[in-house]
Amino acid sequence: MLIPNDKLLHATRREYRRMQPMLSQAGVQASAGVAIGHALNLLSTRSHGGLKALEAQARALTVALEQVRALVAESSEGRDRCDALLHDLEAPLPDTIEDAEADIRDVLSQFEECIHALLADRAITKKASLAQVLVRWEAGDLAGQLDAEEAGAETDLAVTRDILERYLRDRFDEQGLTVTSFAPLPGGFGKETILFAVSGEAFSGEFVMRRDPGGNDSLTNDCHEVFREYPVIKAAFERGFPAPDALWVDTEHALVPGGDFIVMRKSPGRLGGDIFGAAATVPARFADVLGDIAARLHTLEPLEELGTLSSFISPDLWHLPRSEAARRYIAGWYDYYRSEVHTPSPALCAIFSWLLDNVPRREGRAALLHGDFGFHNFLFEDDELSAVLDWEFAHIGDPAEELGYIAMATEGAMDWDRFMAAYRAGGGDDVDPQALRFYRVWAHVRNAAAGNILATRFSNGPVDDIKLTILPFHHFPRFISEAARLIAQAEAEKSPAVTAA
Repeated sequence: MLIPNDKLLHATRREYRRMQPMLSQAGVQASAGVAIGHALNLLSTRSHGGLKALEAQARALTVALEQVRALVAESSEGRDRCDALLHDLEAPLPDTIEDAEADIRDVLSQFEECIHALLADRAITKKASLAQVLVRWEAGDLAGQLDAEEAGAETDLAVTRDILERYLRDRFDEQGLTVTSFAPLPGGFGKETILFAVSGEAFSGEFVMRRDPGGNDSLTNDCHEVFREYPVIKAAFERGFPAPDALWVDTEHALVPGGDFIVMRKSPGRLGGDIFGAAATVPARFADVLGDIAARLHTLEPLEELGTLSSFISPDLWHLPRSEAARRYIAGWYDYYRSEVHTPSPALCAIFSWLLDNVPRREGRAALLHGDFGFHNFLFEDDELSAVLDWEFAHIGDPAEELGYIAMATEGAMDWDRFMAAYRAGGGDDVDPQALRFYRVWAHVRNAAAGNILATRFSNGPVDDIKLTILPFHHFPRFISEAARLIAQAEAEKSPAVTAA
């Protein structure tokens, strides 16, 4: 994937501005923050403007030189020096930005030497006017390189403390309500997360805003849009699962620009790690807790009240055989990947084909799956699992798929046999090693497909979250390489007769 430089710089500037309040709270020196901001502005302007911006600089310099020439007309040396520089500026700039910048720097150096010599010439009497012309040109030239207009326009869709406070005062009809803390969180792909605290009579405490990006920038299958995710979180919480306490979802929010959002009570604890594993040693009893949670989820009676919530949560799916639900889900994801603007990946197409040819045959009814059980979505408090976050991949499918994802996400951090013992004790069905490996392949492939689509949206323009640049170069290769390794194992275990067929 080739991400345009102007996209990278634009998104870097946007993310930097979002981080400035956190930098201030962390005690980072203001001068360092200002310097980074200015450097990003300069780089963005240079990338955005390219050779045209340098040509505009050369034209402005030509105008300034012509004005200088008029002011030093009484000096033949002055006229000759200005004419020589004007002649140099008439030549086209080189084709590369680096060479064009070098030419302009050279002319500027000669311009300074010219002015230095002219100011020593007693025949030149309009030195004050000369200084005014030079100051107007030089100050304008430098200020124009900061691209301040674009920087201001990017904040239009940002949620600020003041915007949130006005929104909450209006929602709860309480003008004395105050937002006492406000902190956008780094991390995550696609969604914006803001921690905030409120002091008021009708509404008080610590909360989380989970917000879709503005426009149509979310993935639109599964429950990626918050208005689909909210009912699933509510249903899980009401049935005693350690899901967040989701208070409301807002799809109107006239006072809050940008995407739709959920407001939830802040769950206690700290994140357990990232998508590739745990951040610290996991207590042995975690296997018991997670096994029980997964079993309780997979043995729920169909949540018919969710209705047709998404492509993969609808009344007709609850009673499908597990294999058919899984096949539809994988095929649906492949169709979705192919229909969305994406970065071509022949490798991903080949792996999807292998998956669809090898869906395990498993008996039993399909179940509700969280779809993203991993340490990046686990909150721990005092070594206890306090919450399972982010239900955007929730769907109806084969419980073995969830187990495969858990195996992928917790590999090496948890006693798998102990987990499965707890899962079976909670009412969950066993899964054979071949099916488990198949769904580990699928876990990597689904993450790769989602990452490909999101990163392409960044590259093509609609999305500005710079964290998405991590996906194609760091995550995607790991996903498809691990999937290929597992497929090779599966193929090697097949009998010669099966392989030949």
